[in-house]
Amino acid sequence: MRILVTGCGGMLGSAIYPTMLARGHEVRATDLIADETWLQYLDVRDTDTVKRQIEDFQPDAIYHLAAATDLEWCETHAREAYQTNGIATADVARLCHQYNLLMVYISTAGVFDGSKPTPYDENDQPLPLMVYGDSKLSGEKAVRYEHDRHFIVRAGWMFGGGRKDHKFVSKIAEQLIAGVDEIRAVNDKFGTVTYTKDFAANLDVLVGSQAYGTYHMVCEGSCTRYDVARHIVSVLGPSNVQVVPVASQDFEAEYFAPRPRSEMLVNRALKAARLNRMRFWKQAMTEYLTTAQFCTDRRPVLNALEAADVAGVAS
Repeated sequence: MRILVTGCGGMLGSAIYPTMLARGHEVRATDLIADETWLQYLDVRDTDTVKRQIEDFQPDAIYHLAAATDLEWCETHAREAYQTNGIATADVARLCHQYNLLMVYISTAGVFDGSKPTPYDENDQPLPLMVYGDSKLSGEKAVRYEHDRHFIVRAGWMFGGGRKDHKFVSKIAEQLIAGVDEIRAVNDKFGTVTYTKDFAANLDVLVGSQAYGTYHMVCEGSCTRYDVARHIVSVLGPSNVQVVPVASQDFEAEYFAPRPRSEMLVNRALKAARLNRMRFWKQAMTEYLTTAQFCTDRRPVLNALEAADVAGVAS
């Protein structure tokens, strides 16, 4: 296929772009910040420019990744968040209908309120707590209303992207690099993680099925941030680092946007269609933490930490 990707400069785009190329697709990658040679500038809020991109590239599909994703920014810039996540998504969906293009829209576990004690499946009713989740839900509704030929795919806590990874996994690694001997991580919020590389590969399988609809696409198994931090330390070391469980209130000054108690998802629809290729979260995360993509910037420092740790044990 010929695929036009919006918002391709972030974590997920950095996995989708090479994956789609490797699968034989022709890809035009765009982003608001075109900071790579393979990226073209595109502001999805500019409908005329999106239309020109479609007419110039003549894609078979648009993978709509572009979004305002910072929860705190969305809370304090609600109008801009709805403009990007809701209105612009509706415009892209209308263009997909007009030009008869497949639309793939990436959404979030944040569309749920977190009150369900078990993982959410695709039949559960969304009820967002925060602006980010509500604006993404408005995008979902627009896609369903404007265009039949679509996939809406909800991801969980994202990790992947190497140097473009600025989320939780990267922040824990940066603390290790800084030489801390204690890491505090929240243990009263539950979720499921999504490895961008596995997501991109599974997405290609899903799109190829032409089984349109709404899907969850997360790694198998649920966890807390505390569980994730412990696993990162177990893989990267050094062994003297203690991971301390704390309540989410300990970080509410910095992370003030409302967050659901649970963002756990289950890939019910993928499994029903026999299309689930997502691995258990620890297996996927271990692979990521030990690959060149993650280690390019961080591995030399982590190697030094490990060497110091071994020397300390030997002495």
